Amino acid sequence: MGKEKKEHLLCTITGIVVHGRGIGKFAGTPTANLAPAPETVLPENGVYISKVLLDTQTYYGATHIGTRPTVDSDPDISIETILLDFHREIYGCRIELQLYHKLRPVKEYRNFSLLHRQIQKDCAAVRRFWEIPSASSKPGAELKINAASRTVSVNGQEVYLSAKEFQVLNLLHANPDAAFTKEQIYEAVWEEPANGCCHAVENTVFQIRKKLRPFSGEYGFIRTLTGYGYRYDPCR
Repeated sequence: MGKEKKEHLLCTITGIVVHGRGIGKFAGTPTANLAPAPETVLPENGVYISKVLLDTQTYYGATHIGTRPTVDSDPDISIETILLDFHREIYGCRIELQLYHKLRPVKEYRNFSLLHRQIQKDCAAVRRFWEIPSASSKPGAELKINAASRTVSVNGQEVYLSAKEFQVLNLLHANPDAAFTKEQIYEAVWEEPANGCCHAVENTVFQIRKKLRPFSGEYGFIRTLTGYGYRYDPCR
């Protein structure tokens, strides 16, 4: 999927995917941390629209080249690519990374929430560039959320949700490319430290599913990521 835009190709980097410790956990999406081949000349620091070639397959993403000022004070340059619609472990694999367009410079954010929002904007820009439909545009039961009126409807039927239920669903729905830990959801919605107590999130997700499924049939809209948290899933 995605249009070919060879005229925008800036450079190609090959290397091995290694374990990282930076951006991916805040994006909630798989991140390929690349150890480039020796003597590789890197472009200037920044975030780029990119393409990854792996095992004859092509994937699309946003690549961060530079330090990670919001995450840590490590002065080393990292090459981290957030891959769209990708769900594989590829540590140790050799990939070819193609950079096509610079989105923005590396920037330090006041907190991880602001970083997360920027990463989602970067992912949205990647989808527009390659003309890739978002996860929320997949076929299935139609969920509509009006943030202004705080209303939810499924296939035209309005569904009443409590304030916290609406906030949790709206958070996931507004970030279809991201996964959230229970702690991240709690702190974003309840606006206080989670302190390891996330039963409120689990109970709220249970109630959301319970209220939506009479109108959506098999579609639960929220996918559980075992050992991690939740993400929006219109086709589950």
